[in-house]
Parts: sequence; C-alpha cells; structure tokens
Amino acid sequence: MPDWIRRLGIAGLLCLPSARGVCQGPDEQIPAHNPGVAADPSSSLVHYRLAEAYFQQKNYQSAANEFRKALNGDLEPRWTQMSHFRLGNIFDLAGQHDRALGEYAKAQETDDRRPLLNGTPLEPGQVISLSAAPPPLPLVYPIKKTDPEYNEEPRVAELEGSVILSGEIDEEGFARNLKVVQPLGLGLDENAIEAVKQWHFRPVLNQSQQARPTTQIDVDFRLPTHQSRWHLIQVQFDTPPGTVRPVFVNAPYPIGAGLGPEAMEEGRLVIAMGRFATVKLTFQVDERGIPVQLQVPSTSDPVWGSEATAVVGQWRFAPAMKNGIAVPAPCTVELVWGQKELTGDLARQLHDVLAAR
Repeated sequence: MPDWIRRLGIAGLLCLPSARGVCQGPDEQIPAHNPGVAADPSSSLVHYRLAEAYFQQKNYQSAANEFRKALNGDLEPRWTQMSHFRLGNIFDLAGQHDRALGEYAKAQETDDRRPLLNGTPLEPGQVISLSAAPPPLPLVYPIKKTDPEYNEEPRVAELEGSVILSGEIDEEGFARNLKVVQPLGLGLDENAIEAVKQWHFRPVLNQSQQARPTTQIDVDFRLPTHQSRWHLIQVQFDTPPGTVRPVFVNAPYPIGAGLGPEAMEEGRLVIAMGRFATVKLTFQVDERGIPVQLQVPSTSDPVWGSEATAVVGQWRFAPAMKNGIAVPAPCTVELVWGQKELTGDLARQLHDVLAAR
C-alpha cells in the first residue's frame, strides 16, 4: 500500500474515537441537526432532503425515519412517490425484499398524482427549483420478484455477490433480451436470468419496441451464515470443448480476520477506511482436484496475494474429466477481504472496482 494511503488510514484510525464530523469534509458530515426541522417539523421538503443526505451517507435507519416523516408531513411539494421508492431501496439493501416490493407498489400507485407546490398542482412542463426537487423516479423498477435458485455447488464454494444483467422492459412490465453484464459463475448467472424472466416491473408505457430503454437489473445472492471476512465473488473455469469442468467439493474459509501477521496492519487500515481488499487468482485444478500453480494477476496490494493464495490452496475439487479420465483445468477466481457481510450495495461497488481494472 502506498505510504500516502497508509498515512491517511492511520489518520482515520486516530479520528475514530473523536466526535463524528471532526475529521470529515463538509460533504461527509452527518446532518445530526437541521434547523429547518426545528422551524417546521411538518415540512415534507425538509425531511425529504435530510433523508436524502442520510441515504447518500449509507445511514439507512435514519434515512428511513426521515422518509417516513416526509410521507407524514405537509406533502408540499408532494414527495410521496420518491419517498416510497427510497424506502424500497433501503428494504432491498437490508434483504427485506417483500417489504421493498410493498414500497415499490405504493410508489407505482401514486403515478397518476401530479406533485403539489404550495397546494397547487404543477402543470406539465412546469419546473420547480433544483434545490427543492427530488431526483426523478427511475423509469424501471420491480414490483414483483421471484427469488433465484441457489444451487448446492455455489453454497459449498460460498460464492456470493450480485449477478448484473441488462435487458429491456416491455409494455407489460416483463424483461426481454436479458444479457449477463457481470457474472458470478457456478450456474448462478443462468439462475438469475430465469428468476428475472418471472419478475414484474413497473411498465414502460407508450414505448415502441424500437424505443425500449435498456436497464440494469441486479440479482443478489447472499449467504447469511458466512462467517469469514474473505468472500468469493466470481468463479470462471476455462475448460476446453469436450471436457467436464471441475466441481467444488470443499472450500474452507478462515473464521475471524483470517490473516497472517504480515497482513494485519493492512487489514486494520482496510476496515478503518470502509474498503475491501481485492485479489484475482488463477490456478490449475490438477488430476487430484488440488489447486496448483497459483498466480496473482492483480491485487489491491501485494500482501493480499499471498493471503488469498493460502486460502485457495486449501480448497478441493472433483477434477475435470475428459473421456472418463481426470485432466487438469484452469480456473480464475476473484476474492475480497473486508466486512463480514457482503450487502447488495457493497457488491455493486465491488463490481465497479473490478470493471475498472
């Protein structure tokens, strides 16, 4: 890790015992008090803006409280639709998908209501100031979901993360032309597509087939029982035609920190900065099902390569087979080290990091 990042991380550690906001920039401070709330506690606008600030800082409990206050306020302007949508986002991030769908449905029910400004409906094309207006409600979001199947092998491998798909939503609210943008592997990509085919989205009305917008759809796979700070977020086998790929038989992960002495300082900095360490590994699964020839094509810091190699070296597979004979097969995996819980929000951030490599 470069010295300037290490110094920044240590400075962050020194600030942790201090009051929140002392070591933060002006855009990062949590709005613990807002004079607008004290002046007019019934103002939906004030509560909505406070909620958005909490949401951007990932303080989701406080954000949810403020969105509810916006819904129970004077509704001037009418923030009903976007507040319900944001509450749905928060429930989705918490894994409470049924409650999220309920909020999305409430958002959809308000589609025919024009927003109010000082009690007067806004006319089509009328503009309210950017400082007052909420961000536009996304055109596409699910109002009914079917959970994807989680096969036995990815559970054994403890593969987690989000399969990111792209597709078009037709006028009836169903996804078409689905493609995998960011895979997980081990059959979860196919399961994600099959699940999304059954989802029902907010319909895109008055759109011709040629004008249907392409949208991103995230399908989360989570293992609440996962106890390690190490997470496997992608697997790819490059077996030649006519060869049956290897299959995970056992994939132990270290409990707790799971680090050697050389990586403990880096681990503390990663946690203090709210980051993840990332490692890409390539190896051969030999005829005995053992990972050999482990290489580290990329990593966020060299120390993580040896740490991840120690973890993967303990895994075991049923070897690849060709014409009934065990043969070696190449494999590429992506691992991260950080927080124990890999939420959907974090998985999407990791997708952006990996895509930028």
